[in-house]
Amino acid sequence: MSIGKTVCASLFAAALLGGVLAAAPAAQAQTSGETGAQSCYGSAKSYSKPAGNRWYPQGGPYLTSTSNCADINIKPGTSTSVAVCWLPSSGGSYCQSTFKNAPAGQWTVVATDVKDGTHFYFDFGSTAASSGVWAA
Repeated sequence: MSIGKTVCASLFAAALLGGVLAAAPAAQAQTSGETGAQSCYGSAKSYSKPAGNRWYPQGGPYLTSTSNCADINIKPGTSTSVAVCWLPSSGGSYCQSTFKNAPAGQWTVVATDVKDGTHFYFDFGSTAASSGVWAA
């Protein structure tokens, strides 16, 4: 093999190896993110809000965020609008000022960066019945 062909083959091999090594961390990062989502969604709990009111749960016991998820997520069986209402330890409650559209059968992040142990409930944009799952 000539020197030119040897150098070319060596450069090609180095480029190929570099591409494989560069792709490996990206694959690991994606797997870690997927694992976090699976852990969060794997701890999901079902809900069933009857027609006639906008809140779940209504009147308690209220929902509590866990270390399984950094966010509050919902996956309704039918498309709906939803917000989160907080129950601070000082008393009272307050709700997000805007509703999130939550498509049927899809996970929707309703609130982000929620501290573990936070008490909350959902405020739906209508009084229609709604059921599905939530994770927090």
